[in-house]
Amino acid sequence: MIIDGNSSDIEQLGEEDDDGSDEEWTPKVMAATERSDSSGEEDEPVDKTDTPVTPKQSTTKQSAKGKVKKKEYRWRKVPFKSPSVDFDRHVEDVSTERSEWTPYMYFKQFVTDEMIQDIAQQTNLYSVQKLGTSVNKTPKEIEQVLGMYMHMGLVQMPNVRAYWEMKTRYPTVCDVMSQERFLKLLPLIHFQDNLGVSDDQKKYKLWKIRPWLEKLRQQFLLIPPEEFHAVDEVMVPFKGKSNLRVYIPSKSHKWGFKMWAHAGQSGFLYDFAVCQGAENPDKEKSDVGVSGDVILKLTSTLPAGQNHKVFADNYFTSVPVVDQLKERGLYYLGTVQMNRVKNCSMMEENDLKKKERESWDFRVNQKNPIIVRWCDNKTVNLLSSFVGVEPVTNVKRWDRKSKMYIMVPRPAIVETYNKYMGGVDLLDMLSALYKFSFRSRRWYLYIWWHTVTVAVINAWNLYKRDRKELEPTKKPMPLRRFQASVGTSLTSAGKGKIRYGRPLSSPEHEKIPPREK
Repeated sequence: MIIDGNSSDIEQLGEEDDDGSDEEWTPKVMAATERSDSSGEEDEPVDKTDTPVTPKQSTTKQSAKGKVKKKEYRWRKVPFKSPSVDFDRHVEDVSTERSEWTPYMYFKQFVTDEMIQDIAQQTNLYSVQKLGTSVNKTPKEIEQVLGMYMHMGLVQMPNVRAYWEMKTRYPTVCDVMSQERFLKLLPLIHFQDNLGVSDDQKKYKLWKIRPWLEKLRQQFLLIPPEEFHAVDEVMVPFKGKSNLRVYIPSKSHKWGFKMWAHAGQSGFLYDFAVCQGAENPDKEKSDVGVSGDVILKLTSTLPAGQNHKVFADNYFTSVPVVDQLKERGLYYLGTVQMNRVKNCSMMEENDLKKKERESWDFRVNQKNPIIVRWCDNKTVNLLSSFVGVEPVTNVKRWDRKSKMYIMVPRPAIVETYNKYMGGVDLLDMLSALYKFSFRSRRWYLYIWWHTVTVAVINAWNLYKRDRKELEPTKKPMPLRRFQASVGTSLTSAGKGKIRYGRPLSSPEHEKIPPREK
């Protein structure tokens, strides 16, 4: 329903709305204003007799090439109507097919035999091009290297050689492959033929690892998505030399590669893209901006019409992004910068602080998205298309004056954002738990090792999802034991008995030099 403009519920937001603003809410005048929006003027009456408007139309067509046509939004303080956002999955239950799967089989769901075979072939080809002879690396050895990497992440030592040294040897790693063979294979791992890549393909800055990233991404997309999703950036630590390295002081790892990640509430990574800077500077700018293009691209793989919810921070949020996602049946919630919201005047931060603690103000535009400004210790602005202020809940906060905890009200939009926004942060935390860092001059290997770690985490999340449906009362295996099981299965692939020169002498027969006084 359209509320009458003369009603006291509507708050006037600007001088332009003093007269004639009510007509914009009627369908007839809306059609007229849409035609007049291209000229950049608002509330201009349309005269059918004045036909010589062609100069304005011609200038608009000429300026459309250099400028993006922006929509005008009118914000009012009217009640927000929450749409029906019940999640409709429309996916058959396939967890029963994986009831007997082992952790190794879950991992192979994402890192397939074909991907391992391609790495072995490209590694042998690269060794011939570099050394003149092939290292004869087999897919079984590639799996052994991955298994050793997972065990190294569980039991971390200062360097790789420490796993084979007599005083610090770790049999789970050193009994799989000799140190000489491992250190020989590690720098020769390759994913793309350097001589078979065209100049156009080399314009893609990640062309050396592109086959691996594309195949892994396709395997991630095969898993049915959850209801709640988050889009954020992930840092792959790296301090070497590379054109893709960035510096973000707010991150725990300030130097590294920036990846755009689309993860579920459980930390499952559904889609990703490595940030490569401006890929096409001559491309015409869209109305959602560069950050908006990222979130539209990462969420394009979500099925439409199932009422998925997307969360992001103020780097990605804008009103055109919310509108375009809503047209595809996706609902959005995120923090927003007020300089991206035009014609929206809200209560200032100082005025909110003068009121009682946890006060807020809100506005709704003609397409029903809502902006809420909430004042806690600091002021935060949130933009949503499916949740508003109601229902208001109470949360515990510490009061400095009374030196005790008090209960203060909190809007539903804030509670929903805090509950479902942390999917990418959860993935980032899990990937840093049991990850061993190899040192290499080839910068793209750091991205490869990180994707292998993410593949283990995705396999674990899929395993937990199946256990929850098949055996809800049974506690699932923790990530540490899951990664150890996957590593053991990988290292035992085609392993034979390996002897390392002289046998180790027993500790009781070893001569200990006398201690100096």
